[in-house]
Amino acid sequence: MRMQIRWMVACVVLFGACASEHNTTPGVIAASGLVEGTVVAGGVPGSGSVGASAMVGGTVVNGAGSGRENGLSPSALVEFDTCDAFIGHVKAEALERVGPYGLTGGPEMVAMAMEAEAAAIADSSVSTPSTPGVVYSTTNIQEVGVDEPDVVKTDGDRILVLESRVLYYIDLSTGYPVLAGSFNPWSLESRESSYWRGSNVWSEDMFVSGDTALLLARGFGWGAGEYTQVLQVDISDPENLTVVRALTVEGTYLSARLVGERVRLVTAYRPEPRIPFVRPNSFTGEAAAERYNRRLIKWSTSAHWAPRYLLEDADRASWGLSIDCDSSYVPTEFSGFDFLSVLSFDLAGEIDPEAVSTVMSGGETVYASSTNLYVATQRWADWRQFDEDQAIREVDTMTTEIHQFDISGSDGAEYLASGAVDGFLLNQFAMSEHGGYLRVASTTAPDWGWWLGEDRTTASRVDVMERDGRELRIVGSAGGLGEGERIFAVRFMGDVGYVVTFRRIDPLYTIDLSDPEHPRVLGELKIPGYSAYLHPIGEGLLLGIGQDADQEGRTLGTQVSVFDVSDLADPTRIHQFTSSESYTEIEWDHRAFLYWGPTGMAVIPLIRWQDDSESDPGRDSDISYEVWVLAVGAGGVDELTTIDHEVVVTKEGCCDLFRGSFPIRRSLVVGDTLFTLSRGGLMGTDLDTFSLTSWTGFPLRPYGTPVLVTD
Repeated sequence: MRMQIRWMVACVVLFGACASEHNTTPGVIAASGLVEGTVVAGGVPGSGSVGASAMVGGTVVNGAGSGRENGLSPSALVEFDTCDAFIGHVKAEALERVGPYGLTGGPEMVAMAMEAEAAAIADSSVSTPSTPGVVYSTTNIQEVGVDEPDVVKTDGDRILVLESRVLYYIDLSTGYPVLAGSFNPWSLESRESSYWRGSNVWSEDMFVSGDTALLLARGFGWGAGEYTQVLQVDISDPENLTVVRALTVEGTYLSARLVGERVRLVTAYRPEPRIPFVRPNSFTGEAAAERYNRRLIKWSTSAHWAPRYLLEDADRASWGLSIDCDSSYVPTEFSGFDFLSVLSFDLAGEIDPEAVSTVMSGGETVYASSTNLYVATQRWADWRQFDEDQAIREVDTMTTEIHQFDISGSDGAEYLASGAVDGFLLNQFAMSEHGGYLRVASTTAPDWGWWLGEDRTTASRVDVMERDGRELRIVGSAGGLGEGERIFAVRFMGDVGYVVTFRRIDPLYTIDLSDPEHPRVLGELKIPGYSAYLHPIGEGLLLGIGQDADQEGRTLGTQVSVFDVSDLADPTRIHQFTSSESYTEIEWDHRAFLYWGPTGMAVIPLIRWQDDSESDPGRDSDISYEVWVLAVGAGGVDELTTIDHEVVVTKEGCCDLFRGSFPIRRSLVVGDTLFTLSRGGLMGTDLDTFSLTSWTGFPLRPYGTPVLVTD
């Protein structure tokens, strides 16, 4: 276990704080690609000196005081009104922590690293397009009216698919799907006249509205690390899909939400690699290296700390710093050098990369209601200063900080308040806003905490938070959930919360939240296995999707459960359906799930494996991909059919280049057709008979287009 702790701490340091060695003279420190004269919104770049509005002896003056002096909680934020004040504060914090190895750990840490190297929710999936009488499904979202990006979108008249960096336009207007156009905006051909570099993008998502598709992607390599890319694509002519506008911003793409036509894009940026810190050639040179690194910080400007952007359209390109110094905040207790940014713009309108709200904090989990956006992150800790026992204690006392932004207006996201809860959050479903209160479910152990051992005393809780000025204050709590276990699934619906914890047995807790100051655990159901995703399927019914398990907690395969929660004090499982030796993507991505309320149909992608070593000694296992199509409800769970995408790719005049099945990533309904999507193509089946109605293959360059195997 000691080695596991050492490995974890080393990974945190390596992943978060690797600085490069350069022999850069402080007087000519470069801005790493920003040209002279770049204009920054809200003011000019920092002058390099710590002004009177910044830090003085650890106390911020001119409206930027410490939390304790202002009566604020440690998680509350303080606003700066100039760039000089904001960057001055950043530099002052850096000077407090810089050493001969820059802002990374010392030789001990380097050695350590080297050693280890819900009813409205259910109905929200049904929409009506412009074609009269046609209904269609939408992305499986958490909150009604708050769209989430995904790899497939439809309005009933067309289907847009983003697969392997290619945007496909499938026309449904004739009653039969036709691949009307495709476009790879990140191809070499598409980038000939562009500055932005998209060859290393992955994990693409999109929104679609009217004649615009907004593509969102993570990338690596632009500048000094990860970047986020936003492409506005004109889809009015399927045969001529065109990028209208491209924004590239330094920082990791966390998530995005769409309310109406307003996009809220959340990114997290770590600036340290842009400061060319040196390291001593020997331990005797540490003092000189530290003096040099301190001079680098003093000479640095905004360009060395804030995330950069590049904005391109058909006529011009502009670049600068993605920061609005009139909307910049820091916690009253130091929370690292990350820049958490919330950018706001209309999906099909102009993009202003400087219309951004910035918090000097990390960011991990994003949740949004129709009026507020919340970003959660673990409390910052300087892991390099901890020994192994201290690292364990730090995890045991970890808190999650939550920042709230107002997104109800048509302008940028406005920071409102911050708060903290004990422990770790599972995912976005661990947060939910209702009636002006934020409900948060947390566990004292993280989901990656296997190394803590089964003897750890862990527990989960639900806290209710209310905004009080700049603070999100806990006004009520229900604790003691699943001692010795951790949360595997959460769902809040109205005044009720459902929490699943698991280690060997799966308790499903029902929580009454009608009195925010006195939430109560009403019922508990203990069954083997666990649910990783919960979905309402009708009045008093809850669907759980996860894994079956034996009495020792060993997972056995995918499990679908129907819970009767009409009596919150006595929840019961009334139906169960299992598939041995399998798992489903829904366990970690809720967008892979489809519930079609009009017919009570659930569509669940599966990955199955079986041991074929006896029949074929040269083959360890056989993996197959399919989807379950189930009828779920009070009457039971019935298998309607299974669907797979078994295809063959043939080279003309030669042979089969590929024969097999593709993982099915998404399912959607348009009219009387169930569509299933994989890398190979889009399959249509009749919603009543489940007979094959269409196959739209996606070209696998340079091999050919997959042909569906139907025999």
